[in-house]
Amino acid sequence: MSSFRSLTPDRIDALLPVSLRLHREWRSALVTLSYGGARPPLPPALRALLSEAAGIDLSRADDGVDPFGSPAFGILYSRLRAEQVLRAVSSRTNLTIAGTTVAVVGDGLLAEALATSLRTLGAAVIRATDAPVTALAARLDGYRVQPLDALASRDTPVHLTLLTGEGHGILPVDALEGLVADASPAGTATAGVHTSPSSRPLVGQTGKAYLVEMPSPLPEEDAPLAATPWLLLDALIALILLDGDDDRFAREVAP
Repeated sequence: MSSFRSLTPDRIDALLPVSLRLHREWRSALVTLSYGGARPPLPPALRALLSEAAGIDLSRADDGVDPFGSPAFGILYSRLRAEQVLRAVSSRTNLTIAGTTVAVVGDGLLAEALATSLRTLGAAVIRATDAPVTALAARLDGYRVQPLDALASRDTPVHLTLLTGEGHGILPVDALEGLVADASPAGTATAGVHTSPSSRPLVGQTGKAYLVEMPSPLPEEDAPLAATPWLLLDALIALILLDGDDDRFAREVAP
C-alpha cells in the first residue's frame, strides 16, 4: 500500500510529467483549478500534496470543467479506463476473459473501447444498448446486439456484464446473473445497490449476481501506486491548464 504523504517532489514530477511541465512553463504561483462532470473527487491528502508540492489546488465543483466535453480526453480516458477495468476484473475474480461471454452495456466511447479489448482477448461480446445508431454500428462491426430490457432474459449464459454508465441509468443488477462490474467514472451505474459479502474481497452478492468493485479512475489514498490513475490525473490537469484546447491537448499527451 502507498500513501500520498510518502511521495517526494521528484516522484510527483515523474507521475505527472505533462501537467507539471505545462504549469511551470506558464505559471509561477499557486493556481486553482476545478473539474466537474462524472468524476470522483480527489482524496483530501492528494489535494493537499498537489498544493504543497506542485502549486496546484485541484478540486471537484459542479461548475468546473467537464473533461468529457473534450473529444481527445474522452478517447484517452476510454482506452485507459477499459484496460484498468479489465485488469481489475481479472485480478479480483480470477476470471479468464478468453472464451467467456461478456455483455457491455452502454453507447459511448468506453463501451466501444471495452468491446474492442474484450474481442481482442478472445471473448464473445454482446453490446447492450437502446441507441439505434450505436446498435447499427455494433452490428456492422460484427457484435451481437440486444436492448437493455433484455439483459435479465438471456438465452445464453453471460459470464460478465460491464456497466459503463453511458446511455443508461441505474440498472436492476440483482436481476442479472454472473459477474457485474460498474465501470462508470464514479460508480453511478450501481449507486444504492446493496450487496452481501462473498468469499472474495471486493466482490459482493446481490440476487444471483456478484458485483465486482472497480478501482477509481483517479488515484486513491493508501492504494498501491498504479499507472492508469496517475495518467488520467495528469491528463485531467493538463486539459484544464490548456483551457480546453483539444488539439494542443492531444499533441501534449500523445505517447
